[in-house]
Amino acid sequence: MKVLFTNCSFSEEEIKNLKDQNIEIIPGKSDFTEDELINALKDCDGYVVGGADRATKRVIESTNLKIIVFYGSGYQDYIDVPTAQEKSIHVAYTPKANAYTVAEHSVALILEGVKNITWLNNTTKEGNWFRRRSWTLKDKTLGIIGMGTIGTHVATIMKNAFNMNILYVSRTPKPEVEESLGAKKVSLEELVTNSDIVSIHASFNDETENMIDEKIFTLFKKNAVLVNVSRAKIVNGPALKDALENEKLAKAVFDTYYVEPAPKKEDDTIGLLSFPDDKFVITPHSAYNTKEAFDKMNDMVIENLIAYSKGETIPYSV
Repeated sequence: MKVLFTNCSFSEEEIKNLKDQNIEIIPGKSDFTEDELINALKDCDGYVVGGADRATKRVIESTNLKIIVFYGSGYQDYIDVPTAQEKSIHVAYTPKANAYTVAEHSVALILEGVKNITWLNNTTKEGNWFRRRSWTLKDKTLGIIGMGTIGTHVATIMKNAFNMNILYVSRTPKPEVEESLGAKKVSLEELVTNSDIVSIHASFNDETENMIDEKIFTLFKKNAVLVNVSRAKIVNGPALKDALENEKLAKAVFDTYYVEPAPKKEDDTIGLLSFPDDKFVITPHSAYNTKEAFDKMNDMVIENLIAYSKGETIPYSV
């Protein structure tokens, strides 16, 4: 069984151990074009999506894959699952492997949004000494959009460490979170109206695409901070640009972008990358990027591949 793993993170020992079980790992680069990817997959039975590459409809229909594994949890924007299912291709992923790591990064972005660390650093190094006034998190309100595993971790950290009040939007009530953190389930409109910080942790799908649109931005507090560690398209890009330009909210901090890798400022059709650091800050989709998370994701990918090769139930099937 031959498996292409783009942006491969397996150790030599892991690759050897898999080869002993008749699974050959072919490391690939993380930025294949679609044609390059199709060519790289021509003799492969499996494909681990580990970089910015995508298992598009054309890629899937042009290959003879038997299993596709997404290296992470947000597979929806990277694998055309309906096409894979039509071709009876198994699709798996590594759910919750990096949940706490992503939550930690989210907290860092919240602090960046409020304290403007990047802007203060850059202006100071430019020879200025601007002691810009921020505000205190204690007793303020954090709105969580998507109270899943990551959202719950973020809410727990911010409640216990900073004594923030927690509002949340979720498809289902979370009574355990409400009891332990005093959190309150509300509508999206009520959440953005009353939150000082809004942090997005919802999955990206047809229901959540453009969830934060021009209408919703009119409800934000003007000094509010928007944090997004999910997918950029949950927030309407032109509406966010307008909101920042017209001071409908203070700042946005993303670990994602509408095109990945993000373009240069001059090639950015959305226009957010041209904002100064006190308006928009971005990290390169790296919230998951810790040794501990990678070790766990590697283990889960290996479990998926071995189970498939042995004809067993795939443990982390989509």
